[in-house]
Amino acid sequence: MKENTRKIFHWEKDFIQKLIKIALPIALQNLVTASAHIVDGLMVAGLGEAQYAAVTQAGRYSFLFQLFLFGAASGTSIFISQFWGKRDKEGIHKVMSLCFRITVGLALVFMLGALLIPRPIMSLFLAEGESRNYAVEYLSWVGLNYLFAGIDIVFSNTLRATGKPTVAMTAGICGILTNTFLNYGLIYGKFGMPALGVKGAAIATVAAAGVSLCINMGYTYWKRQPGAIRARGMRMPDWHFSLDYIKRVIPVVINEGLWSLGMTTYATFYGRLGDTAVAAIGVYQNVDQLMTVFVFGVVNATAILIGNRIGEGDREGALLTSRRMLLATECISALTGLTLIALRYPILSLFGSLSAQTIEYAATILLICGCIMPFRHFNTINIVGVLRAGGDTVFSMILDSGAVWLIGVPSVAIATVVLKLPITGVFMATFVEEIFKGVIGLHRFFSNKWINNLTNIGKREA
Repeated sequence: MKENTRKIFHWEKDFIQKLIKIALPIALQNLVTASAHIVDGLMVAGLGEAQYAAVTQAGRYSFLFQLFLFGAASGTSIFISQFWGKRDKEGIHKVMSLCFRITVGLALVFMLGALLIPRPIMSLFLAEGESRNYAVEYLSWVGLNYLFAGIDIVFSNTLRATGKPTVAMTAGICGILTNTFLNYGLIYGKFGMPALGVKGAAIATVAAAGVSLCINMGYTYWKRQPGAIRARGMRMPDWHFSLDYIKRVIPVVINEGLWSLGMTTYATFYGRLGDTAVAAIGVYQNVDQLMTVFVFGVVNATAILIGNRIGEGDREGALLTSRRMLLATECISALTGLTLIALRYPILSLFGSLSAQTIEYAATILLICGCIMPFRHFNTINIVGVLRAGGDTVFSMILDSGAVWLIGVPSVAIATVVLKLPITGVFMATFVEEIFKGVIGLHRFFSNKWINNLTNIGKREA
């Protein structure tokens, strides 16, 4: 027992190097992304509170798409990281071909929705008026980026899972810089560009997605990376392989879809509280994303490291890695939460164009967020970084989605409709689910039932 405890706290140099190699590029990319989102938010906020609320709520639809997309790519990364641990390129190409079918299909469905019925979609998030009109304009343009994103996420996730996270980071940063530059130019009419307002912000997002795709895809084929899948590799794999893949990946897609629908449902309740409440939540989301970049870098690295260990056949190594990463995440989350609490007012001073009531709401929300951050991130790394990496996708889906829909959504509905609480009270209600997920998830973690070697999928006994 003492020996196992000592191993958890005593990290070998090789382990630290692997963690830094994977986590740091992801964290840096997340940092730049979060910073750019804040800058974007400030740019749109400069147009007015109605425009800021419009882009925030229109972003809910994109958020829903991105999480479905993340579900497909995340589920596929489970296989890729394990196949890479075994150095099985053929297996990598098989799961990539299946993932492309899912992500491109999702992209087309969401893109058609954004292009053909933007007004009915936005009626779910905003009341009739100026904000909804701006949101419709934004969504009808930003939907063009979904196809780029659907293809790009397969290449970027494959690069990360096969030891090239810096390439995906570079592509992401270049895309973000493109987005920031074009946002400033197209929103306000700078650098000789037309002043297009929220439409300009949407066009900048489309251009950024195209840049990221070109870099990730270009590098993959130029350097002949494991993800350089050819036309022959895009053929549908055999039935047994496809079925085993679907059994593991579809629960992740459903999980992310149901979870994101839950978050979108939260947003519909926020929308009932007016533009001030929506703007306050938008500010919180931008700041929270900035403050948690390193945590999510560790979460992504955890999934890859555990997957590699399982693919190598090192069960004990996977268990040790999971315990180390849970401890590291809790320490980072606690420090981040305290920092957020201490710096919330200086950070919010950047949003001076918003009303005093919006800023005060946002300050209270950030205080709540800082206090509960360790609990929230324990669930994130346990479900996304550990259980899923071990192939325990069905249990993860039931736990994560069940908590949102059976506990979270009813809690928010009661807080909004029955108790008629302000946005701060409604926001606090969203975290009731975290207690349930933490208790059940911890029990599952210690059971060790989540460890599954997936590199033999598709194989049947003779």
